[in-house]
Amino acid sequence: MKYQNFSDAQALAFVQGQAYRVNTRVIAQPYPSWDFGRLIYVETEGDPWAPGVLTYTSDISGAAKWQSGYAKDVPLADVSQDMQMKTFELAAIGYQWNIAEVNAARNMIVGGNLPDRRAQAARQAYMKFMWDLTWFGNAEKNMPGITNYPGVPASVAPADGTGTVPYWVDNTGVGVKTPAQIVRDINIALQGVDNATYGTVLADTVLMPDVAYTYIAGTPYSSTTMETILSFIQRTNLYTQQTGRPLTIRGERQLRTAGTVDAGAGQGRLVAYNNDPAYVKLHLPMPHNFLPVWQDGPLNFVVPGIFRTGGVEMFVPTSAYYLDGVSQAPA
Repeated sequence: MKYQNFSDAQALAFVQGQAYRVNTRVIAQPYPSWDFGRLIYVETEGDPWAPGVLTYTSDISGAAKWQSGYAKDVPLADVSQDMQMKTFELAAIGYQWNIAEVNAARNMIVGGNLPDRRAQAARQAYMKFMWDLTWFGNAEKNMPGITNYPGVPASVAPADGTGTVPYWVDNTGVGVKTPAQIVRDINIALQGVDNATYGTVLADTVLMPDVAYTYIAGTPYSSTTMETILSFIQRTNLYTQQTGRPLTIRGERQLRTAGTVDAGAGQGRLVAYNNDPAYVKLHLPMPHNFLPVWQDGPLNFVVPGIFRTGGVEMFVPTSAYYLDGVSQAPA
């Protein structure tokens, strides 16, 4: 096959067309492995270049009392107001093609296309970044995640399993707590939210280490029934009993070592929270998008990718609860 030479302008035009095709397909492709949107409400509205977002919260105080007709003072109600600011930060991940790849596709292959592997890798890197940020936050930018948010009540599961341990199952898959004890532990977290908010908020989502989830999903509640511990919990939990709606329960590997409370530090953490944007959300005013092709040298074409996020914000930290020690620290 005869090799043909093309000008820089022709090469750039070819790359621009290919980048549009690749970017459109890659952005539209779902990536369930790090689907952070399944954990929390994602807020994508607003100006993508805004410096941040202001959130105003208010509370009421005051109580009615019996009053004498001769009294000279009357109990008064009041409203207090507070303001929180969440700063948005810029992050980036893109990809590139070199001149050899461009000319191989443009000159030597009839109707050739540039590969989209690097664009897919960039998109996956963005998903992983946001997944980790949602879970654990980022210390550099002072952004907490849903597993370590300041102000969320936390405790350790009662250490009354076999050998006076707090976890439900050991690293070999052997259960060390009874089904009734496990149900009680989950209720500690659910009731923790209910008690801390004076009955105004109920946790509708429970995340736990995958090893704990696997155990309760496959273990019968008793020897006289085929109902598992998980199905019993889903049927009888506080949230379902009061609302008639199902409690969301997920097993997540990231929680295996998320515990921070002393007796449960380094062990599995259970997270119970109300997944409602009134209580918690992930700020993502600019989801990942690819910018126009930029030729940064005579032999290289770069496609920058950028996004802006403010991370997780819990407006009411007591709408969540952490219970540490539900699974054994990995060996």
